[in-house]
Amino acid sequence: MVYPFSYIAFQQLKKTWDEPNIHHVELVPVKMVPEISNDSLDILQYLKDKYGTEAAYKKLDQVKFAAYEQDLVIDLDHMKHMPNSTLAHQAILAVDHRFDQFSLTQAIFHAIFTKGSDISNPKIMNAIIEGVGLDSTKIMRNIKIKDTTQQLENIHKRIMSLPTHPTPYYLVDGEIYEHNGSFCDLQNLLKSS
Repeated sequence: MVYPFSYIAFQQLKKTWDEPNIHHVELVPVKMVPEISNDSLDILQYLKDKYGTEAAYKKLDQVKFAAYEQDLVIDLDHMKHMPNSTLAHQAILAVDHRFDQFSLTQAIFHAIFTKGSDISNPKIMNAIIEGVGLDSTKIMRNIKIKDTTQQLENIHKRIMSLPTHPTPYYLVDGEIYEHNGSFCDLQNLLKSS
């Protein structure tokens, strides 16, 4: 999934954490849009260039529908410039405990989509990390100790080894499932055998 769809899917996954399902749920931070520079990316222009104007607006409509379905408030103005997410991905990987990873991920998404925060800025990331009660000094140090750069490269290779498929999509047990605008499908996938 690519955000903002990843934010919406993340909300759906949260609903399944306490429910029994037969699948292992994994948080995989990966930068799917390599064109994002250190400054940011004009996402609407990117979508128009990649898919055409009509398809670009259709994708934005899908975001609105999916967010509405999950009762999420997403300020689409904050999507106009998508920040580089590498530092955020490294911070998530540097966290020691799974549920702390989920908390940090939630806080990062909230910072992007409700406040328009620049998550590529280390000072802003420190504030986000501290805001969820984690030690930002330790996590920033862990980024180097845990070699999160190599972890991100390995994740990227794993995702890129999958068959080419338009985004957004779900990845469940190594199988790609097309996202059709409804996240009820994800819950059904996680409960199916």
